[in-house]
Amino acid sequence: MTGGLFLLGLGGMGLFSVSKILPRPPRKILVKEELKPGQILVRDGFFLRLTKDGPLALFRRCPHLGCPVTYDPQREEFVCPCHQSRFSLEGRYLAGPAKKDLTRLPVKKTEGGLIVELPA
Repeated sequence: MTGGLFLLGLGGMGLFSVSKILPRPPRKILVKEELKPGQILVRDGFFLRLTKDGPLALFRRCPHLGCPVTYDPQREEFVCPCHQSRFSLEGRYLAGPAKKDLTRLPVKKTEGGLIVELPA
């Protein structure tokens, strides 16, 4: 009986190890809204705005400790409410403990709108 439990435990560990090795595909979010210049679309996992070079999507997780970043329209900056790291509209690090830019996300244009790829 003990041997069976031991083998079951090894099998569970093997599945766990394999799941950690195999990468999960990114989540794809379809955005149907038409963006206007200067508009910032705030979604659960990302910000989306138009730039002169096309659409820009930024991950809403602070590179410091992963807190959800918010948009401050008065300062026209992205701000982490946890430790006050600040980022420009392009996602560049401005101040605070983060020391890195916000992560840029892939955006693809389709007939149905824009597809933003979020990390799994």
